[in-house]
This record gives sequence, structure tokens and C-alpha cells, in this order.
Amino acid sequence: MSFGKRLARHRRAAGQTQADLARAIGAAQSTISQLEASSRKPSFDMMRELAAALKVTVSYLLEDKPGGLTADEEAHFLEYRSLSEDARRELRQYAGYLRQRSKDAGSAKP
Repeated sequence: MSFGKRLARHRRAAGQTQADLARAIGAAQSTISQLEASSRKPSFDMMRELAAALKVTVSYLLEDKPGGLTADEEAHFLEYRSLSEDARRELRQYAGYLRQRSKDAGSAKP
């Protein structure tokens, strides 16, 4: 997958428009459009700004998928990034509850 396609995928997963991302990095919307169309390559500084605005690492932005994740796990990860901070907090609490419940169920076996 090209960098442009990955950038577009991560931007959409973060719930941002091209204009939102452009504002976040101090660029024009046309710059994001050109990057996503692969008609322009970002500088390293711009790559760092894009990653920061999308709340990912530069290496994650450059890779097709995060290391070691299944397709299902990656889909959950991308969905998580699009949640509000309150929803993320609630999801983390629920995951903790499920981990504890699973742990308790495992220790209850004879």
C-alpha cells in the first residue's frame, strides 16, 4: 500500500478531514490531497507533524500495519483512534473488567 493510501486511511480512522489534518500541521488542504494522491512526498519534518496530528508514530505511518497485529486487531486499533477521550476511557475500563472476569473464570476451574 502506498504512503498516500496509508495516510488517507489513518486520517479517516482518526475522524479527520483533509482540511482538519492540514490545519493541525499548518499546511494547505491541497498539500494533504497531494500527499494522499502520492503526487507529493512529505519531508521528514512534515512526516513527524503528520504522525503527531494523527497520534501515531512515524514508523506506524510508514508501515502497512502495526507490527504483530492481526487484521481484526488492526481494525479495532483504528476504530479506537476515532473515539473521543471519554469513550476511550470507558473502553479501557471495560477491557479491564473483561480481563479480570477472564482471569477469575480461569482460576475457578478445577
